[in-house]
Formats: sequence, structure tokens, C-alpha cells
Amino acid sequence: MTDAPLTAARKLAKAGEHAQAAELLVDAVRRDTLTPLDLEAAGRRFLKLAGDLPDVRPLRVRLLGQCTTQWLAATTTAIAWGRRQPASVTDGEFDNVLQELAALSAGEVDVVVLLPWSRQLLASKGSVDDTVGFALGYWQACWAEVARIGCKLVMVGYDTPQDGAFGVSLGGAGGAMATVRALDAAVRGALPQGAYFVDLQRVAGDHGRRTFYDARRWFWTRQPFSETGVVALARHLQAGLRAVTTGPKKVLVLDLDNTLWGGVVGELGPLGVALGESPDGEAFRAFQAACKALGDRGVVLAVASKNNDADAREPFTANPDMVLRLDDLAAFEAHWEPKGVSLARIASTLRLGLDSFVFFDDNPAEREHVRQAHPTVEVVDVPDDPAGYVDALERGLWFEAAALTDADAARARQYQQERQRQELAAAYDSVDGWLRSMEMVGSVRRLDATDVQRAVQLLGKTNQFNLTTRRHSRAVVEGWMADPRALPLTFRLADRFGDHGLVGLVIGVPEDEHTLRLDTLLMSCRVIGRTAEQFLFGQVMQAARALGYTRLVAEYIPSAKNGQVAELYVGFGLEPHPTPAEAEEGLQRFLADLEQLALPDTHVQADGDRA
Repeated sequence: MTDAPLTAARKLAKAGEHAQAAELLVDAVRRDTLTPLDLEAAGRRFLKLAGDLPDVRPLRVRLLGQCTTQWLAATTTAIAWGRRQPASVTDGEFDNVLQELAALSAGEVDVVVLLPWSRQLLASKGSVDDTVGFALGYWQACWAEVARIGCKLVMVGYDTPQDGAFGVSLGGAGGAMATVRALDAAVRGALPQGAYFVDLQRVAGDHGRRTFYDARRWFWTRQPFSETGVVALARHLQAGLRAVTTGPKKVLVLDLDNTLWGGVVGELGPLGVALGESPDGEAFRAFQAACKALGDRGVVLAVASKNNDADAREPFTANPDMVLRLDDLAAFEAHWEPKGVSLARIASTLRLGLDSFVFFDDNPAEREHVRQAHPTVEVVDVPDDPAGYVDALERGLWFEAAALTDADAARARQYQQERQRQELAAAYDSVDGWLRSMEMVGSVRRLDATDVQRAVQLLGKTNQFNLTTRRHSRAVVEGWMADPRALPLTFRLADRFGDHGLVGLVIGVPEDEHTLRLDTLLMSCRVIGRTAEQFLFGQVMQAARALGYTRLVAEYIPSAKNGQVAELYVGFGLEPHPTPAEAEEGLQRFLADLEQLALPDTHVQADGDRA
């Protein structure tokens, strides 16, 4: 490929068209049209452009390694921007990890990426246990510094390019590979909660170890990865950045004909499509099984098909070879409107942003339409052969996660239940009648160790119904949990169709003896509009009164996504009282006398009030 996008971007930037330059490069990275060297150059260009884009706050990432990392840092920057996650990835000096961490101030970076290298350890004459103990102690000292800084952690594992003197057969039992595997197991097992682990052995193996590494580069620059190896590793680093910040993608939208089965169901009928007893049929079933497995771990599945609705649904109910069933799907769009319309409708139904969507369609024209209609949707490059579908879906790393909670596993079922709720809503003449029929029950309790990981996850991912979008670390949250005057509260909601799980979080902190300040109030978008927010705020009021507070201070910080809650506190009866400095910074402050403030009306019953 040529460097045409880079040249054009340079010209646009020189002319002051910084946003256009950035978008041109984002599109080039997104479409995978740049060579490895061009990706590095694009990363450096993004770093320059970031300062000229006032509406963009790149994720601040520090990459520290026991090898040279400058090419990897630039390439990771480019890939992150191409995945709509602007990041400024800067690197440190060669093999100076702990010293550079110690020099960082608290809050200076958002994520630290640590990259070990095995060559020095493998030269040691000590036992495997001694080598592992030494390395693990070093990394634990590094992790302690990461905790002090208060940032997220992406940790890369160990690998070795060579088999060593023991060869392939014996190396796994007592040679270099045995040491590397022991190191990996120890590091992975001791990682701090919430950290993301990049399995370097797996990344190198998938790429092909002999092409992933480049001995000449190591000897010349102390950088062990080939040009294509750098790109492969950078993709996994970016997946880690997303996993520890915004979390994995939430929704997988699937086409039907020649995607979930072979052939066109409108022509072949539900039993005539290719499924099962043929090479292609088995490939389609394997792809369905992979999608179902994602659904079982919490990814929301939906369908967007150009088809007659009845024809599109029939294989799910009539064909015994189908792995996926209608109950596995949270939304089903089958009609002849453009796919972009279908995706927008699905997003509205699920109350999720399109930036959380991944789109899988065998038709390249439909993929291009979605790319242009919804630039924030990730579009999978689907191969012609269905045998490659599973690999294409996994290769994008869209659904990588740092950890999975029970709430993650239940998410898909909750959205399926949401479809039933919406069907019920259509049968009622009034919203109040529908809300009463839902039989909603809420539970608000003090945050404890059981829910702290889920709470931190919500802090990092919830954007739309989030009054301040402050991202607090687990250590900070646990500090409030230990403070008897603070009010960290979780909110759970259930109704006649099922349990939504933990959907809300409030963090109130003491401002003075009589005043509680609401630092955080957030809630899952899927329960908005059901008077759940009124119930939650009422419970906060009562909990604050029980602690002896007589005054409430609440804050709203506008962001690109939380405009829908701009008037929330006014609706609850609070009075705006920002200081001039706060108003200038965009922070809106509200005050209320807790003794005079009325409890909001709600259709949600408290758990203890049920008959």
C-alpha cells in the first residue's frame, strides 16, 4: 500500500484541518489499509493531532518494557484511534520499568502497560523456582507502584523465540519453555484484580513464532518483534486498554442468509438452508455455537436481516439443526429497510450506544453501508468461506474482558427479558398502567466486598446515565466503603419478568458534619424511564437522613454522552448553586435541605415493602 492517507493527513493538518486529518487516518486504520511502518507513522501523527483536537481527551497510556518499545507504542496509538479509542501511548527507557513507575505521580496516567522480556532471566543459572520467585517479586513491586498511581494495568506475559538447548521435546519439561510457562502461570495467578493479561505465547503462536520475532531487530535495537509482530501485539494491547477502561463490546448484530446458515431462506425454506450434514453446514453450525457461547457469557445477540419477517424467523423454530434460538436474541430486525436503520432501531430498543456494537454480515456491500452510516460500529471483515467465520469474529478481539462478573453472564438474558417487557408495554394505553403491571421491586444497600468489582466496572463503563462520569479506582472506592460517614450504595431492580441485577451506584461523601455530597450517581440505561431513578434518589435521601445529614450537595458534569440527565436534580427539587469557578469549569452544583425535600414519586417498591 502507499502512504497516501499519511500524505493527505499531513496536508490537512498543515492547513489547520486537524479533525479531518484525524478522521482520514482513523478510516485508514479501521479498514486495515496501512502497512506496519505506515501504522507507526500514523501513531506519531495521532500524537501530534491530539493537542489540536480540543474535544478529544486521549487515554493516557505509559508503556514500560524490558525491551525497546517505541515502535510498539506508536503502533498501539494508531490502532487505538482506529478502534475509536483515542489514546496517547508513550513509552519509557529500555529496561527501566520500576524506576519510571516510581517517578510517576498519582493520576498522571490512566493505564500502565508492562512488557517483560525473558532473555536475561533465561540466562540465569538458578533453578526454575528461584527464577520465577525473583521475577514475580519484581513485578509485584511494579504493581504496587501502579496501585499508588491509581491507574489501570495491562500486563503482558512471557515468551521465548527459541527452544533452547533442550529442544522441542524436552524444553517443556526442563528448558527455556518450562521456565517461561512457569513464569506466565505465576504472573497470571498473582495479578491484581481488574488487570488485563496479554498471553504473549498465544499471540506469538497465532501469528507464527518465526515471523512474530526478529532476531536482527533485537541485536540492533533491543526490540525483539518483527514489523508484523509489532502490529499483532499492538492489537492485543489495544484490546487490553479497552477491557480495563470502557470494557468489551456489548452487542453482536448478525445477518441471517449466508451468515447463520447457507443459502436464502426465502427461496430454500427453513429446512432447505445449509446446516449440519455438509462441510458448509457444519461451518455455519460452528459459527452459531460460537455466537451462542458469547451470548452465554453476556454478549447481547441481535439480528439485522433483509428478509420477510416470517421467513426469517422460521428456521429458528422449524429447523432442528439450528444452534441459536429466538430466545437467544434480544432484538430481531427482519425487513427490507437499510441495515443502518435496523442497527439504529436495535440501539434504541436496547438503550445502548452504537459504539458498543459489532456487525457481522457476509455481504460486503452491507458492511460498507454500515461503516458509512454508523462509523462507531465495528464491522467484521467476513471471509467468503464460512469455515473462517469463527476465526474472523475472534480475531477482532472485540469481546476481550479483564474479568467476568455474574452480572456480565446475566446481561444477555436481561435484554431478552427486556424484549418481553416492551411487548407488554404495547398492550397498555398508558405508561402508568404499564409501569404498575411490571411489579418492580428495588433494593438499595451499602456497597460491600461482594459487589465492589461490579461497582468499579460500572464506574469505568457507564456513560449515559452518569451525573459526573468520574472514574474511581477500586482502592478509592474501598476507602469510602471503610468510612462510616460516607454513603456508597448499590441499587438492584427486579420485576415480573426477571432480575435486572445491580443496575445503579451512588457514592455520597461527607463535605462537612451536616452536608453529604453526591460524588457519583449512575444507573444502567436499560432501566431508565421506569421511575427507577426516582426510587434510587429517594432511598439516598432516607439513608443520608439516617446518618444525621441535613443538607445534600449534588453535582453534574456535562459530557458528550450524559446530556439526558442534565435536568435530573432539578426534577428532584434541588436548587442550582454553582460557584463562578465551578460554572467556568462546566461543573454544575445543586443544593437541597434534606429536611424539606420531598421524596420523589415512583412505581418501584422497596424490597422490604412487598406484601
